[in-house]
Amino acid sequence: MSPQPPGVFRPSVLADLRQRAQLSRAELALLAGVSPETVRAAETGKHCPSARVLRALAVALAVPVDKLSPVGKATPTLKQLRGRTGQTQKQTAEVIGVSGQMVSRVEAGVYGVRDPVRWAAGYQVSPAEWTAAWEAGKEVRRKEIKAGKQGRRGGTACQPSSQPGPSQESQG
Repeated sequence: MSPQPPGVFRPSVLADLRQRAQLSRAELALLAGVSPETVRAAETGKHCPSARVLRALAVALAVPVDKLSPVGKATPTLKQLRGRTGQTQKQTAEVIGVSGQMVSRVEAGVYGVRDPVRWAAGYQVSPAEWTAAWEAGKEVRRKEIKAGKQGRRGGTACQPSSQPGPSQESQG
């Protein structure tokens, strides 16, 4: 089994947990407040769930979000920290008192901040954890630029459903 990066949604884990709970896709969808198509698309890896949907599925299955999207041993990025809380960028921005665009730019490593204590509270972590996550995100952006990657960074990372379940290893 090859190591998987932290914060990657595992479709096969969602399907396994749903089946262990003896729920149909429609029943899980009803419990989570989403459509059965959303559950199907997440389980098959066709679409990765948003932070809000990921949290709703975890709550419906009575498991932590990390069970569906394990953090791993590597330092998570701000996006991954926010994903653990199940908050959208807009919700996090409201807690911090900034715009959603500002949260997006900070998560992408484009901007720094003057008050990491306030930002850490928005991500529900300590200032030291927040700073480490910001640095990790900045490093990801630096590597993407160096590799010449163009295009949108958005969305939730998704592992194909044919892959094995969660791994506590992560790529460096």
